[in-house]
Amino acid sequence: MINRLDTIFWAYFDEYIKKDSSQIFKKINNDLKEKVNEIYDVTYYSLFQFQLWKNESLINIEPEKYTEISNYVIENYKELFTFTFQDKNVQSKFKEIDEIQKLFIKEVIEEFVLNHIIKTSFISSEDISQNYYWNFASLCALTSKFEYDINFKNDKESKYYYSIVYPFLITMVMIDVLKPADMVDKIKKVFTRKNISEAYKKGRELSFEEKEWLAPTIQFLKNEDELNAFILNFKKDNWESIDIKQKFKIIHELSKITTIFLRDNLKNISVISEGDEVYEALYAYLPIFLNSSKEHCKINIKTFDGALKTVHCMSPINQKDFNPAWTIKHSKKFKEFKKIKFRAEKLVDFVARVRYSTYYMEMINKTKRNNGVLGECLISFKKVGIVKTMNFYSEIDGKFEFNYKNVKFKSINLDAKYFQKLLNKANRFEEIADYNSQMSIMLKILSLTITIDPKAPKTFEYSWETLVKYYIIAFGPYKKNMMSYTYKDLELIEFKINKLLAQYKKLQQKEKVIDSIGVLYKLHHFK
Repeated sequence: MINRLDTIFWAYFDEYIKKDSSQIFKKINNDLKEKVNEIYDVTYYSLFQFQLWKNESLINIEPEKYTEISNYVIENYKELFTFTFQDKNVQSKFKEIDEIQKLFIKEVIEEFVLNHIIKTSFISSEDISQNYYWNFASLCALTSKFEYDINFKNDKESKYYYSIVYPFLITMVMIDVLKPADMVDKIKKVFTRKNISEAYKKGRELSFEEKEWLAPTIQFLKNEDELNAFILNFKKDNWESIDIKQKFKIIHELSKITTIFLRDNLKNISVISEGDEVYEALYAYLPIFLNSSKEHCKINIKTFDGALKTVHCMSPINQKDFNPAWTIKHSKKFKEFKKIKFRAEKLVDFVARVRYSTYYMEMINKTKRNNGVLGECLISFKKVGIVKTMNFYSEIDGKFEFNYKNVKFKSINLDAKYFQKLLNKANRFEEIADYNSQMSIMLKILSLTITIDPKAPKTFEYSWETLVKYYIIAFGPYKKNMMSYTYKDLELIEFKINKLLAQYKKLQQKEKVIDSIGVLYKLHHFK
């Protein structure tokens, strides 16, 4: 597990815990930090699984629910840990949970974690971000957290199935409901007769009940006039004229087709039914993605006919370690930050774009592995960046074949000891040849960010120096009462990268560093 110990979260940890807090927080050392990091992240993921278990959006966390939630986390800790980190190499700090460890976990959750999440992670439907990149990243994060339902495991097969809400969410990702102008085009590319026919023929045999449930949808697909009329609902002008409830219903109809692609990991595709239970589980999140001027930031509570109210929901993205608002507030404390000129709104946008690009790749990896057609479509939408520039995939006979893995957001760790390594001298490409070095990770994250979205370079003045600056500001390291880095440190990092750019020109095997220094080299010479 990557344990970040010098983030903005830990810089102000002492202010989060109550003065009368438990004795376990009296002495804060690295071992405690690592345990709290793990419990926090597992609990954050758990709250989404808790919503699936209850089949209801979590619009708040009342103190009387603390015990129920902590018990839920402890009882399912092993599975929750596995799905939180999704990495076989990650080891838990609590391998065998005895009674003492149960009490420790329970105390951390009830005394600190839940209180912190309530104060920092709930957003109102009246205060939704207008940043496309942040909202799309949030949609991907929600889809990822709701992908599997760990509450219902097939013990005989040792298998977990997709949740009841996953077909709806992945459909929203595929057609990108946040860009109405492009939806019709994407629907026509994803839900082609060829794709649907191939998916229907492959995979597990559908039960009689499933075939019967799907029959009206199959008949509907065969009627070209009806299908075209249905797709027109997604045309920008039509889309913007309807309310959230109507948007939900037509996406749900489309998600019935999506179940054909997903059926190997759905216990029964008819489980999504006519959408009532899906709506009940997701209603609090719908204003973020299906916003409509008709409801004025309100949503029908629980059911289609429920009272129209403003709601809160838990942010799909866990911002514990990297929160731009906290960073901006912290920066105002130090004169040194005045030398590091940056704009608050641009920092927020930078973090949103990094989240967007890394989550997009995560969705590709998941959908390509589990249901190839959807993954292929996501790649094709970003073909210029992902295939032609970064070479993550090669196109062979109309299919995308995996070349090498991309960097992940969770790899970012600019704790003081790793930040210092960014300042140390390195021989030529030795540092970026190390996949786990923070220099390599930084350059790959920046390259991915400006490649996956063609508008990104212009936003940051076609300057890799500007990108590096915002990366360091966004991801640390931080201490409460002192600057952990200076303007001179940024200059030193820029100097090192400049040397790499100069050496890149003479490098024979340029393809080996295309995803790190290669893209920045092109940006450098674009100016």
